[in-house]
Amino acid sequence: MYETLTVEDIKNDILSRMKTDIDKREGSYTNDMISTVAYEIWNAYQSLDSLLSIIYVNETSGDYIDKRCSEYGIKRKAGTKATAILTITGTNGVVIPQGKVFLTNDGLEFLTDKKVIVADGVAIVTATAAEAGSEYNVAAGTIVNQYVNLTGILSVTNAVATGGNEPETDAGLVSRLYNYLQQPATSGNVANYKQWAMEVEGVGDVKVFPLWNGSGTVKVTIVDMDKQPVNETRIQKVAEYIETVRPIGAYVTVASGISKPINLSATVTLAPGYSAQMVKDELQKDLETYFKSIAFVMTYVSYAKIGNILLSTEGVLDYNNLLINEDNVNIALADDEVPLLSTVSLEV
Repeated sequence: MYETLTVEDIKNDILSRMKTDIDKREGSYTNDMISTVAYEIWNAYQSLDSLLSIIYVNETSGDYIDKRCSEYGIKRKAGTKATAILTITGTNGVVIPQGKVFLTNDGLEFLTDKKVIVADGVAIVTATAAEAGSEYNVAAGTIVNQYVNLTGILSVTNAVATGGNEPETDAGLVSRLYNYLQQPATSGNVANYKQWAMEVEGVGDVKVFPLWNGSGTVKVTIVDMDKQPVNETRIQKVAEYIETVRPIGAYVTVASGISKPINLSATVTLAPGYSAQMVKDELQKDLETYFKSIAFVMTYVSYAKIGNILLSTEGVLDYNNLLINEDNVNIALADDEVPLLSTVSLEV
């Protein structure tokens, strides 16, 4: 804000305003005193720049984001913990206590939600991740170890774990703040329903369909923080919360977004030193970022955009025969659909 202002500018300005005939030359008593004062004034001006990110918060504003949001009753979402159903085999009568820790080979811990007893050689129990985060959405058959071995347990395995989401990022919280300020929510309008749904942990985006099934009906479609479909637990939580705040007389339906599988194939020319697998791994990351950016925003997946992403991928010199879902056109997305990268096949 005052980047061009220098200590010399301030000092000279002060000295020019002094109307007495005292000695103001460099090295004089007056000049030395003014130099010290000018430096402190300059330092104060420079510190004013830090106020900009406090007054006009952005994703670099740190703790001031939460403080500004608290003025409007907006709180950072803490993230959600994944859950998985465990199938434990062992000796009949073995008691598996609540809080028993099982873990993946990577060390991700899951704690049993309640005490169970092995009967007919098996016990089934739900376990919750030790921490919030999407990394705990592990595949089936990956929770196979005990933190402390319990005599009588022979094996453990799991169904796919779901529901884990990262804590809300600074960028996400800032986005919610400015949506609140720039899209006034009142009297049960579309912005109101979107705001209510976004307040629930694990909800990453919302699409609202007013009058979707006749007068007084509202459909609220939600996705998770990765812009992918949510489970029934998250749907129920959003529905229950909206019921506590919605206007009287509204009939609200909460539903999950629907995945639109995207399959990609192409022939690529690689730069020296790159393998097809290296390029594929990088391409998948870039495509997932693109799909996340267009979910509930665009009505199609752009063939041209994917071609540009492929050509911009490190290690790719050129490509041809690009097909998306076995065609070379844009892929339409229905109102409640979000793109999901299914397969990537690259030939060299």
